[in-house]
Amino acid sequence: MNMAQRDLAMLDLERQFKDIFTISRAGGDNQTERMRAQGFIHAIELLQLCTRDEVQQLMERDHQQVFGCTIAERVPSKQALRQRALQLGDYHYFDEPALYRQQD
Repeated sequence: MNMAQRDLAMLDLERQFKDIFTISRAGGDNQTERMRAQGFIHAIELLQLCTRDEVQQLMERDHQQVFGCTIAERVPSKQALRQRALQLGDYHYFDEPALYRQQD
């Protein structure tokens, strides 16, 4: 593995993650950036410039820098959303058929 290539790939991936999170924080649509990053991640993994674990660690670190919390802290689980809807009496959450809610 060429360390210069690896370093360059990880720097670019870090930039992509920060762009994605910054757009998301601003309420924008980051779909294009997300798809580009997914393709980039796939490529650098195929070239063995990084591992999935390294990508995950970088993403967590960048998310922490942009949002000030971990991904798990920011994105509530489906179970937490369901429990919150029940507590608040917000039954609109259950308007969607359970079959579709399970796919998320």
